Amino acid sequence: MNTRLTLQLRTPAGLLADQDVRSIVAEDASGYFGILPGRLDLVAALPASLLRFVDTEGEAFVALSGGLLALRNGVCRVTAREAELTRDLDVVAQQLDAAFALRTQRAETRRGALFDLEREAMQRVARKLRTTLPTSLVARDWETGA
Repeated sequence: MNTRLTLQLRTPAGLLADQDVRSIVAEDASGYFGILPGRLDLVAALPASLLRFVDTEGEAFVALSGGLLALRNGVCRVTAREAELTRDLDVVAQQLDAAFALRTQRAETRRGALFDLEREAMQRVARKLRTTLPTSLVARDWETGA
């Protein structure tokens, strides 16, 4: 049985943490679960959530945008697109508020761009139909059912 537990936290920006810890609490689709030294290997998909761990300095928190947790031989690897590590829960709350505001702004920008693309596509289809099908032909076919 492995009596050590190591947490490695990675994002595309690099390694945020690589340290021995006493315990980890994470969340997957079924709820929260704990990891202590000696736990059997596991893999879990993590939603956007708060991961908590305890090390020699005390309790720390990691705000995750979602990710993957893989525990093997006492090494817990957590990968996430975005993650913020802090020991102050108030700081996590502020960081999450800022991240959600930015994500909302980006989503609104994407929605606007998609709306513009859709409108442009419909205008092109309408122009093409007007130039290729004479109005009298379209009206005649519609009326006669031909």
